Amino acid sequence: MKRGPLEFVVIEFPEKVPGRALAPELHRLVDQEIVRVIDMVVVTRAPDGTVTAHELGEYEGDPDFEALDPDIQAVDGLISEQDVQDLGESITPGATALVLLFEHLWLRSMRTAIAEAGGAVVFTERIPGPVVDAIEAASEGG
Repeated sequence: MKRGPLEFVVIEFPEKVPGRALAPELHRLVDQEIVRVIDMVVVTRAPDGTVTAHELGEYEGDPDFEALDPDIQAVDGLISEQDVQDLGESITPGATALVLLFEHLWLRSMRTAIAEAGGAVVFTERIPGPVVDAIEAASEGG
């Protein structure tokens, strides 16, 4: 089976990850087969810069994390300790983040069509939403 592209997303919160607020939309994306959650971990960066990670299953009994449902992920433990350390450096000291590794299912069939047409994807780049918003705002103002 050919996979769609995988992507890491680091979502930072000043305190605890609000799982109950995120769960409905995350489950909708999975249920509609737009994405597949491959793995997810909670990463904390202490005020002194120390980075730690916890699997969702470690939060048993916490309604915020139970709402995210650890069973939604396809492969638990695929995000490595090195990934956690590297990604953790992008988190503000004192904050907590939900790190998602997900597959773009909507691109799986496109990948097949491209290959069958003799083509190959040679470059991709994700432009963050806030950057796009700023560019659009600048172009509307100018």
